[in-house]
Amino acid sequence: MDLRYLRFFLGSLAALFAFYLGGHYLLGFPFPTPGVLAQLALGALVGVGLGRIYHRIWPLPPVGIGRVVRLLVLLPPAFVLGMGFTLLFGGQVALHLLIPLLAWIAPDYGPKNGPTPERPS
Repeated sequence: MDLRYLRFFLGSLAALFAFYLGGHYLLGFPFPTPGVLAQLALGALVGVGLGRIYHRIWPLPPVGIGRVVRLLVLLPPAFVLGMGFTLLFGGQVALHLLIPLLAWIAPDYGPKNGPTPERPS
């Protein structure tokens, strides 16, 4: 696994853990158990992995309707996979939302189709 993807995974995981801890201390939700934290880690790993696969199979097109079509085609499989994990683990973590979200926002570190435009100075 590329170290940049590992860094994105760990950053996402830290944000999720902080969100769950904040929910406990600010809203009185139950304290996240190690099992819940493991489910979050698994969901984040699957989401980032799907995002990496998506970028390899269908790179992000230029701004326009192509991005919308790509989003509408790629998110349903991730949502269904997340629903399966949620049902498998008893529905304690919103994996059906977490996996598609991370698959959608996972960065694309692969080669680009064209040159990067220069910034005007």
